[in-house]
Amino acid sequence: MAYPNHLAEYRMMFSAEDEAEAESKLGLFQAFSKLYEGDRKLLDDMLAIDANNASQIPSYIQGMICDQQVYIISNLASGKSKSLYSKDGLWTIGRDPRQSDLAVLDKRLSRCHAALQYSPDQGFIISDLESTNGTYVNGEKLKRVYTLRDGDRIRIGSSLFYFFICGICGPASQGAPHASQSGTHTNQGDNPSTLEPEVDSSEGGRTLH
Repeated sequence: MAYPNHLAEYRMMFSAEDEAEAESKLGLFQAFSKLYEGDRKLLDDMLAIDANNASQIPSYIQGMICDQQVYIISNLASGKSKSLYSKDGLWTIGRDPRQSDLAVLDKRLSRCHAALQYSPDQGFIISDLESTNGTYVNGEKLKRVYTLRDGDRIRIGSSLFYFFICGICGPASQGAPHASQSGTHTNQGDNPSTLEPEVDSSEGGRTLH
């Protein structure tokens, strides 16, 4: 038999737990409200991560330059890291696996959304391929092309990933920028609107335009 005083204590305990949970939710809401007022783009990026990354491992693309070979390592497409080599130093990103080297399951991505390219003179460069929802680097919408630096945060569609550059080894270090040297931003206005890579026509290289 339940005694009245026990029921009263249970009601008080239940009410206290509800009140604490409500206060916690209110505090979280207020924190997000302040964050949204101060930096809306940062909050959008945080929500994109929460909505799309089921695992705790962040998505990334790492540019690799070693022994005159350029390739990338990424877990963006499948959640598992894999290396991708390209003869012309060009990798496309989008939702269509027939058109994109990195195919990502994201409805907000265009079929061929953006491209990552390596140039010996400029390093790794990202370009938006006239996508519907745009490409954002560190919260800023990409208008033309952008020279990437180590640690840049990139958002395409609902997918957020980070770009890293490994240390250069071997003969390629003579003509390519080191990770520490590539840390200088190139302003959007200073970047060319198109990038013409050095392509060996006998190998059928690709260009962005």
